[in-house]
Amino acid sequence: MRMMITRLKTRIRTILAGRFCPRNIGMVLMALVFVFNFSPAMIAVRKLPEAFFVENGDEVRFPLQGGTVSAAYSGDETLGSERVSVRLFGSVELANVPVFTAERAELIPGGTAAGISIRTAGVLIVGFGDVKAGSCPAAKAGLRAGDLIISVNGEKVYTAEELQLAVSAAKELAIIGYERGGKLKTASIAPDSGRIGAWVRDSTVGIGTLSFITASGHSAALLGHAIVDADTGRLLPVHSGETCIASIVGVSKGETGLPGELKGTFSENSERIGKVLENCELGVFGTCDNADLTGEAKPLSCAFPSEVHTGDAFIIAQTDGEGPQQYSCRIVRAARQSRPDQKGLVIEVTDERLIEKTGGIVQGMSGSPIIQDGRLAGVVTHVFVNDPLRGYGIYAYWMLDKCGGR
Repeated sequence: MRMMITRLKTRIRTILAGRFCPRNIGMVLMALVFVFNFSPAMIAVRKLPEAFFVENGDEVRFPLQGGTVSAAYSGDETLGSERVSVRLFGSVELANVPVFTAERAELIPGGTAAGISIRTAGVLIVGFGDVKAGSCPAAKAGLRAGDLIISVNGEKVYTAEELQLAVSAAKELAIIGYERGGKLKTASIAPDSGRIGAWVRDSTVGIGTLSFITASGHSAALLGHAIVDADTGRLLPVHSGETCIASIVGVSKGETGLPGELKGTFSENSERIGKVLENCELGVFGTCDNADLTGEAKPLSCAFPSEVHTGDAFIIAQTDGEGPQQYSCRIVRAARQSRPDQKGLVIEVTDERLIEKTGGIVQGMSGSPIIQDGRLAGVVTHVFVNDPLRGYGIYAYWMLDKCGGR
């Protein structure tokens, strides 16, 4: 590289000593841009992180020192954070990096198998059927699978039973209020014998893993990803719901091309964790009403995404009736992120005990906390279908807002 730059400098001197034609000027400019692009200042700019994560009271440390490139705080609060603006000669912006400032949160890691039950904030259409041969009023009115019915003639409906009663009472005309793609819409439907021909769902249940509880013991986070409807792929909005301790009764081992699964049970008599308040892209969030879950558990600091690195770690998961256990793994990728994402981490299971039990990461382990350097680094979210030893994870830091953790 030094030899190339020396040759360019020589070429520039040769051009400057000659006649200034447009071609020569263009070559000089190209050479200057090339040289500047490999200057120490520009190398430092390219090494800037996707985001700065700092603890309250700390200062952002810039890897830039004088010269023509400077960095300073900007008034732009895009993404709800301060930003660092990096400029050339104080005017031309080269980079704009968000700064996330937070207290160092203390979290109690989970790992316990959890049963999750959700009642949706409306009635989800999952399919259609003819009321009479060739007659489906709902489909004719333009409704689609994935639409969420929220009212009939102005009256809220939350269950399939409430929907049926409201449609039957409407008799000749039902004004259906529904939500599609975040927008509220209406459809006028003439029921046929008190039916509109829509197959609907108003609740769901499943098994996952408790990720963490806030140090106060009041809030809980699970899964690290959303619960979606199996038929439509729609994220299920929460009207109400509960979480509880589940019993693991078996394991279907994962194989290449075939994800495994934890087999668990829970009932209305199972030990309660708390209420479900939100189901979103970052996981399932709610209350923790069970003081026994915090007990004598030792809280861990939540790692900032910039602190998580490739290397040894371990996950906490429950794969049998013996409760949560620690299993060794490696973080093989830690993406530098400036916004939440379910796949910021890639982990690989290295613990022979877990490989023997489950084949690696299986369904039901979503939410298992990832610990590195004595901190809660992330949460397992998905398994690689073609490699059960590997899976994705989300930084625990991104889940904190939903728990009131910062």
